[in-house]
Amino acid sequence: MTQSRLTLPTTFAAVVVDELAHFGARGLETGGFLVAPRGGSDVSGIAFAGDRGIVRRPDLLQISERALNALFTYVEERDLWLPCHIHSHRFQAFMSPTDASNGINAEGFSCAIVPDFERPSPVVADWGWWSFASGSWHATSSPRLRDAVLSELVTFDEDGVRDR
Repeated sequence: MTQSRLTLPTTFAAVVVDELAHFGARGLETGGFLVAPRGGSDVSGIAFAGDRGIVRRPDLLQISERALNALFTYVEERDLWLPCHIHSHRFQAFMSPTDASNGINAEGFSCAIVPDFERPSPVVADWGWWSFASGSWHATSSPRLRDAVLSELVTFDEDGVRDR
């Protein structure tokens, strides 16, 4: 297992758990992307999936191209990047065939999968972490925590990106 290159603010897990549990209580997966300064590994925020162009089911989170385009434009204009996709699973944290084939398969990109979407653990080490390298996904350790707060908290969908 390789070491994650990301670091997370100490406030990160609580924000993620609240969002995932909200949808998990309705039996739905959800998620978003971690935000960091361009080229950096210190996560500074989270962009959660909104509604328009977002499909949520018990075993599926699907984000439309238009919603992704809105988010990619937003981060590009602010000199940010998206180093990691995060989403919930109903039961276990595993890289499903859908995650592996339909995710963002780009060198150095990461993916976090949070199990038990109705009652997600606030401990990031309990989540599954992967990194894409040499053409496939590889398990990584959980990121380190640093004494900081999230500075970027937004929602994105086909209507654009907006503060939460």
